[in-house]
Amino acid sequence: MRIFVIAALLVIVFSLASALVYLVKDKGGSSRTVKALTWRIGLSFTLFLLLMIAGYTGLITPGRL
Repeated sequence: MRIFVIAALLVIVFSLASALVYLVKDKGGSSRTVKALTWRIGLSFTLFLLLMIAGYTGLITPGRL
């Protein structure tokens, strides 16, 4: 579970970085920045929901390292 969460966070950070690159490169001329940020929001929301479900079902427990 820990590896999945770390991988998901890395994908989210990559999406954020790609949005920054598109913003600088396109100078606001295309919708690629908006699409990358939309993906980041969707991935973050999905990760949050999966963590909530995992906590509810007992796959993860609070305070356990």
